[in-house]
Amino acid sequence: MTVDPATPPPPAGPAAATSTGLDPRLAGVLAYLFWIIGGILFLATEKQNSVVRFHAAQSVVVAIAEIVVWIALTILSIIIPFLGLLFIVVWLGVFVLWLLLMWKAWQLERWKLPVLGDYAEKLAAKSF
Repeated sequence: MTVDPATPPPPAGPAAATSTGLDPRLAGVLAYLFWIIGGILFLATEKQNSVVRFHAAQSVVVAIAEIVVWIALTILSIIIPFLGLLFIVVWLGVFVLWLLLMWKAWQLERWKLPVLGDYAEKLAAKSF
């Protein structure tokens, strides 16, 4: 049997299965959508798909970073009242980042944030 070099390769099959039974795209998006709870749930239940585990871990790490920033901004805005306006700017940026991370999860792209992504990779590699 000869292979015609002009013939395109067959389309890729479905993405790698998940142990949760969900489509990997949906699982990655849900890990971000339900914030830290979704990340923890998918990190604890997903055993097969490394991309979903990464996005679940990154969801947890980003949520923790958001909590730390929120606490710091709250303290600073008590000390310096006009910094309360900074909340709006920061949370608008967080919202855009959140949408971007869900988009990358939907594309099944392992898009790693600087610094936080390294922690997420280490967390995703651990077995719970």
